[in-house]
Amino acid sequence: MLSRTYLWDQLADYYQLQSDERRVLDEAREAGLKHGMSVPLFGPLGRVSVVSFASAFDDADPQHRIGHLNALACLFHAAYNEIARPCNDGCERKVALSNREISCVRWVAEGKSSWEIGRILGISENTVNFHVKTSMRKLGATSRIQAVAIAIRLNVL
Repeated sequence: MLSRTYLWDQLADYYQLQSDERRVLDEAREAGLKHGMSVPLFGPLGRVSVVSFASAFDDADPQHRIGHLNALACLFHAAYNEIARPCNDGCERKVALSNREISCVRWVAEGKSSWEIGRILGISENTVNFHVKTSMRKLGATSRIQAVAIAIRLNVL
């Protein structure tokens, strides 16, 4: 399993594909899917999921929208994990983030880097990273984007 987002069109250029892997790509093309992209997602306890996007249009360019599709995949993954998780504790999760943590996660949602957030808030990049990581831990997220998605779903943002 690849550890980062990949475009189907470029797989054979970078990897020695097995016959089964080539068959999957061939069958996708035969089904009319001309361009595709897959996003591996890593959850707690070593769980791995993959979200794939495909298009039948000749002019589709997933590379152009790779950032948006990565974020959408993470949102889907977070939402799926919330739905698929067994309901043992009343299903209503309460997460308390500090005002500074909320500010940092809100700027992450806007696509800002830790350095940019530090400049905006007048704090160091290390302090931003501390607040983002603390938020991720509190939210049970394994990435910044997933933290944003969970915070939105829980009405923290």
